[in-house]
Amino acid sequence: MFIVFEWVDWSGKDTQLLKVLEYLKQRNKNLQFFLTKEPTWNTKSWKEILQKLKSTWFSSAKEALDLYVKDREEQSVLRKEILKHSIILSTRFDYSTYAYQWASWLSFDEIYSSHNYKNILIPDITFLFDVSKENIENRLKKRGGEKETFEEIDFLLKVREKYLETFENLKDKRTIYLIDANKSIEETFLQIKNILDNYNF
Repeated sequence: MFIVFEWVDWSGKDTQLLKVLEYLKQRNKNLQFFLTKEPTWNTKSWKEILQKLKSTWFSSAKEALDLYVKDREEQSVLRKEILKHSIILSTRFDYSTYAYQWASWLSFDEIYSSHNYKNILIPDITFLFDVSKENIENRLKKRGGEKETFEEIDFLLKVREKYLETFENLKDKRTIYLIDANKSIEETFLQIKNILDNYNF
């Protein structure tokens, strides 16, 4: 099973991934797990993306999208092998490409049509950890320090909107659960636990 945890930074998705790992281990001590996050740093395409980010940037929005999609395809080859023996828990996957690139450059339809899902894995479960605008602002202020472009509050709020709009566009095509992550860590996890209890592990 391939389970993905999605949303902007400081939504608690990494914390919840670890709590899910602990809980599933308690349920079945024989399960094997593989933890990963975006970016993975282990594909040829990601090395190209990293080089672009550090130097000349992308020549066009289409070039950026093509590289991100190619990265997904390369990752999918690796993950299909891993799924033969392990459950994959991942912080982000293709959903992030929809939210961030839709907020930056392209339309949802352009992004969707660029993905060949014959070659790209679709997560079995995607958890979206929705955090309100107010809480995004509060958590960003607490962090302090210099921020990158992708961490600016106006941009993050736009990404949040695109996460929600992507949910509306994909909710009938795949299994996605929208979690209220404004609650405490334990209250947030209880929402996930109640969902996972409907699955056999």
